[in-house]
Amino acid sequence: MRLFDSHAHLDFPQFDPDREHVIQELSEKGVFVANVGVDLKSSWASVELARKHGNIFAACGIHPHDAKGFSEDTLKRLAALLDRGAVAVGECGLDYFRDLSPREDQRRAFRAQLELAVEKGLPVIVHLRGEARDELLEILREVNPGKGVIHAFSAAHGHPRDFLDLGFYIGIGGPVTYKKNAALRALLREIPLERLLVETDSPYLPPEPFRGKRNDPGKVRLVVEKIAEVLCMPPAEVAEITFRNACELFEIPA
Repeated sequence: MRLFDSHAHLDFPQFDPDREHVIQELSEKGVFVANVGVDLKSSWASVELARKHGNIFAACGIHPHDAKGFSEDTLKRLAALLDRGAVAVGECGLDYFRDLSPREDQRRAFRAQLELAVEKGLPVIVHLRGEARDELLEILREVNPGKGVIHAFSAAHGHPRDFLDLGFYIGIGGPVTYKKNAALRALLREIPLERLLVETDSPYLPPEPFRGKRNDPGKVRLVVEKIAEVLCMPPAEVAEITFRNACELFEIPA
């Protein structure tokens, strides 16, 4: 059963003790990973991981938490990293929950990265949290990147229709397994299978029964199994559909 974790951070320090071992195990299990940058340093690390490992693909971007002081130089350096084989722009977006960067900086960085994605012909990996849905949709409609994924989709994001209408995929991760998350499981039925991606957001958001522990891309299997249970489908079918969806979005031969 092939699996594609469409959003992970294997370059983060939580993996420093055993990163190569984890990646080797993923390769042996047939797990592919989009490793997603959150700043210039992380984006560089993602590119390097992808260069060394055939089952890892890099995304390069500036997270809204790191959007403070976003500049033309930041944009130029990000563009240069994308040219080193990245398959997507991101993680970028708006986070009005933690507000670690001024909202104006978040909006400016997000818009600039969307425009860069259009220029490079790449999909975008979008972060959305807090009361930012309407502003994020407005910017997406204005710039219209045409393809991308709403990462870590939750019931708090509302109905997925507005994002689907823009051509976006919906990324579902570990929270779909949480016992009190019936609202997200109900929304699964509103997402066309051809627009569904699975993810872990490793090292964060581990699925049941691993809450409180470090997440890793191998646990994307548990996300697939829960989705399959909710949709009354064989897990292998969900795994293959989401694998092909990721390959289509990131333009990777399936």
